[in-house]
Amino acid sequence: MNEFFKTKPLIIDNHGKLRERDTGRMFHIHGINFASNTKLPTLPSQNTHMNVDNCGFYESADTISFVGRPFPLSSAYEHISRIKQCGFNTIRMVTTWEAIEHEGPGIYDVEYTDYLIQLLKVIEEIGGIYVFIDPHQDVWSRFSGGSGAPIWTLYAAGLEPKNFENTLAAKLHHFSAEPEKFTKMVWATNYNRLASKVMFTCFFTGSIFTPNAIIDDKNIQNYLQDHFIDAYSFLIHRIKDQAPEIFGSSFLGVESMNEPNGGYFGFGDLNELSHNQNLRLDETPSPIQAFRLGMGYPEQVDTYSLSIIGPTKNGTKWVDPLGTKAWVTNDDNKDKHYGFKRSSQWRLGECIFAQHGVWDSHTGELIKPEYFKVHPETGEYLNDEKFINGPFLKFWHKFKTSMREIDQDMFLILQPPVLEIPPKIANNSDYLDDKTMLALHYYDGMSLMFQKWNRILNVDTLGIMRGKYINPIFGLVLGENNIRKSIRKQLKEMATESQKNVGYDIPVIFTETGMPFNMDNKRAYIDGNYTPQQDANDAILSALENEQLNFTYWCYNPENCHEWGDLWNLEDFSIFSKDDFKNDPFKDYNNYHDWVVGNSKKIITETNRINSFNYAPHTGNSNDTDSIHSYNHTNNDNHSLSSDRSVSNGSINKSLLRENTHKYLHFEESYLDLTNGLRAKNAIIRPVPVLINGEILECEFNIHTKRFYLKVNCHRPKSNSLPDIIVIPKYHYDENKIKIVATEGTTMIKRNQITQWIEWDHNDLTNRNIALTITLKDSPNTENDNELGCSGLKGLACGYL
Repeated sequence: MNEFFKTKPLIIDNHGKLRERDTGRMFHIHGINFASNTKLPTLPSQNTHMNVDNCGFYESADTISFVGRPFPLSSAYEHISRIKQCGFNTIRMVTTWEAIEHEGPGIYDVEYTDYLIQLLKVIEEIGGIYVFIDPHQDVWSRFSGGSGAPIWTLYAAGLEPKNFENTLAAKLHHFSAEPEKFTKMVWATNYNRLASKVMFTCFFTGSIFTPNAIIDDKNIQNYLQDHFIDAYSFLIHRIKDQAPEIFGSSFLGVESMNEPNGGYFGFGDLNELSHNQNLRLDETPSPIQAFRLGMGYPEQVDTYSLSIIGPTKNGTKWVDPLGTKAWVTNDDNKDKHYGFKRSSQWRLGECIFAQHGVWDSHTGELIKPEYFKVHPETGEYLNDEKFINGPFLKFWHKFKTSMREIDQDMFLILQPPVLEIPPKIANNSDYLDDKTMLALHYYDGMSLMFQKWNRILNVDTLGIMRGKYINPIFGLVLGENNIRKSIRKQLKEMATESQKNVGYDIPVIFTETGMPFNMDNKRAYIDGNYTPQQDANDAILSALENEQLNFTYWCYNPENCHEWGDLWNLEDFSIFSKDDFKNDPFKDYNNYHDWVVGNSKKIITETNRINSFNYAPHTGNSNDTDSIHSYNHTNNDNHSLSSDRSVSNGSINKSLLRENTHKYLHFEESYLDLTNGLRAKNAIIRPVPVLINGEILECEFNIHTKRFYLKVNCHRPKSNSLPDIIVIPKYHYDENKIKIVATEGTTMIKRNQITQWIEWDHNDLTNRNIALTITLKDSPNTENDNELGCSGLKGLACGYL
């Protein structure tokens, strides 16, 4: 099938912009996370609302399969084509360590990796979409309430996941008596509970805080890190071995661990909750209480709820594990089962921190309340900054070195802890090279926690976290317009802050951001009104576009349903839901071309075509065959939509335009509408400048008027035959109803059965600001046809048209 652009090798320029290596056109990542259901196994199915006793949660932990996540290969054409029709050009492929190495240390699931490779080949076949691998995790593992690591890693650290719920070591949706009423976002509090804290402390700083934890002749830190890196090295190496053709084409590379966490590193007084612990929900033990509960001792624990001003203590709760421990014992035989060989100093059945003298597991006394605040050997005071610039960077260097041994040219994407200041490594070749990018995450906290688009009140989350305000109350933002501006400002500040630390030549990509769809207690699922979701998503997407920030949106989930959302901890972020899909099933075919043609519908359109004036050159990216329709556009009342440079001195021969414009009343073509099942379509489906000769100065899309405005400082490309590529989704724009005004150059609309786009040719210009505006002909709002201040006759007088 012909494409509107082919995935070609990308490079990074001196300003941190992605560009096609051969043409110099700037590429903007407008991507999607694909897909959130890959956190969960297919066999047996273990969606988080399922009771542990009914889904083999623990019993099948070693023998699960992730083959078929995110969907069977037979469904790939449909789902990949749907995201392409939305305008997305990049996939962040969500994978988990558990999916690769669930059976035990060093035992890889080749069937799963080969399934994933076949899916990557399908993406290559479909074309026009880049993809990179995301080693995903949330609060360490499914067995500690999130996703990511296999169960044996918890046993390796000496924990017993079967007892996490009773000891408050983790809070799992699986154990909820009323799973539909599971507390919103309570899963995220697991980052501050015992299981997750132990695992991240061991993973990143085990050699500092648990030096006696030796397993298979390695400290637990090196043991866990080596297995994690080796598992993803195995995957990437196998991809390159089995599908070498996608390297340098659709396959971009791999990100480091998703949302890493420092565990207890830098924690102050273990008697108290951290002042940085802004998320407090339900039972919230202090660290020493968590240690005691983990050893089976009862505790009176404070409980919290969340209000608009932050967490509020609403009572206490007596929690008694009745002697049950969160630590594995010799009687469980897990060491024998997985082949672990521990040092004699590591006693199973006892808290690992008690074994290092932090507290007395017999009396419950806290001995070293600042154990994690002060380096045990050097006496250095520790904090988040030192974690990111110390242990975290050492892990990144190890990960980077391993990946570079596999491939020197793929992109490696560094992800520091969420919302923390990235490491100070600008121009440091130990950690960076010319194929490095930086990943950031951003969610609007108010919308996330309350699952509501509040048009009246929000907060400057980043400003509060960075200590910008004397009192958080001053971080309040009032009014929808100001809220939208605040989101844009926060995103810009995050990107600027990151580039300052990591380097202005390192591209920033927001690999996660999004909005929940189950707003207002799922009202939209009853009345079909997705206006709040539309406006909320538009606020984020507009901010990203306005600042021209690379991103991969969270998320697409082919199994999303109204009752359980994304099937994971009641999250509901998917832009697609099978409960909103009303079409008949698609027919299966053996190849993509046949699938598209066989499922497309013939439509009759009335179209204007211009056949000789303002010749637009062949792009080298698409062939003018029956499957691609192309035509130059003119608008006789509003001047040429594709201005001829030979007459760009301020006048246009309108009579010539009229003479060369012909109307075809019965123009037949085929089109495959894949928007069914999408939610908040008006906001999600957007125009996208994909490849641009120059720098984008402004990019704005108004979802209400459909006005799209693009301002570019143009550069002369390496080849004068390759124009800019701008996706203009057919969902918003029918060729008979749009008006295109280009201040310079020629424009041509092209489309195939999936995608519609503009090719904008301004190849003979350089170092000049030019603009492109798209509006609907019958739109009541056609103000500011171009930012340069000229439209209509005024534009001609100024010489811009």
